[in-house]
Amino acid sequence: MDSYPNKFKRLIIPLTVTVICLYGLYLRMLILNDHEFWADEYAYLRQMTGSFGDLLKNIPNEEFCSYLSGDIYLVYPFFKIAPYNKWVLAIPHIIATVAGFYVLYLLAKRYLTTLSAYLITFTVVCLNGTLMHHATEIRPYAVLPTLALACLYFSLELVEKGQTMSGKRRWCIGAFFVMVLWFHLYGLLTLVFPIAFALFTKIGDKSFKSILLYTVKFLLIVFFVAAPLWLVSVFGPHLPRGGDSYGFSTYMFIPNPFTDSVGFLKAIFGNLVGRKNLYFLLVFMLTPFLLSYKERFQQIAFLLILVLVPVGVLFVLDVAHNYFFVQRQFIWTMPFFALFLGWSFDSFNSYLQQRPFCRKIFKGGI
Repeated sequence: MDSYPNKFKRLIIPLTVTVICLYGLYLRMLILNDHEFWADEYAYLRQMTGSFGDLLKNIPNEEFCSYLSGDIYLVYPFFKIAPYNKWVLAIPHIIATVAGFYVLYLLAKRYLTTLSAYLITFTVVCLNGTLMHHATEIRPYAVLPTLALACLYFSLELVEKGQTMSGKRRWCIGAFFVMVLWFHLYGLLTLVFPIAFALFTKIGDKSFKSILLYTVKFLLIVFFVAAPLWLVSVFGPHLPRGGDSYGFSTYMFIPNPFTDSVGFLKAIFGNLVGRKNLYFLLVFMLTPFLLSYKERFQQIAFLLILVLVPVGVLFVLDVAHNYFFVQRQFIWTMPFFALFLGWSFDSFNSYLQQRPFCRKIFKGGI
């Protein structure tokens, strides 16, 4: 039988994570308690006042991504139960937030080894101001982080077990991927980049070609199923996005990187870590770039593929459409960044413990 200390060690991480997540949920409840609907939320909810048929008919005139508005369908039943009741309308978003905490924990078990790394990851996610705000707002941004985390979890499973997993499991993952593509226009990014990282982890594997071929075939089926509604929503009638006539400017909220590169970087990484008193954790972002260890290149790829490149793509698209660039657009990358910081801390800690001088310190030898 396991000794009491071993049982305690096994339990301390999930217990600590649970406490942090409960505290994060409590903070969201405080925000919800003080929350008042603002203009965009009222416009969002007014679409739901009629029948479901009216909703479907009017969506192309009200939404930038037309029928790719999964959050409206998610909130609609709750609106019919209690119109304009903020606590009832927030239920699907709070459920999505809790589900996101759980999926993040499943991913953390894959990459993290120390209690400190879990503390960093879940503290950054649970206390992130942007994540907290949008978890209580009646708009789609509460759900996107959870969808992105689930996409990474299932993408890793797909490339590792795809050819051996059961048909039922494949169908479930495929259906989930279709739902992600239909949920929001950003669903394409939240799916493609996690799959790209999952495939990257298999580069160098003897069976990489067969994994790549299987994954591409699987995704072709997913895109084939999702394509009709996606194409109609993107290229059919929808509310125009951007343009001077709307008074939008790309740099309304985040500085222009070509005139204020420091301000731009502060805005990006400040929002990614989410709270000023946690900015010191950004130092661990440098770990894989400065130190040499086994998983450093996978960590760099994680940061690039799941955080920096998506943010860059969104920025370029906003510039091209003269639409404002704002943190809610890359909210779905924030849990990935938190996980990266925890993982990098683990590597930093492990690297130090492998140095002879540091081993003496850890053993109380100096």
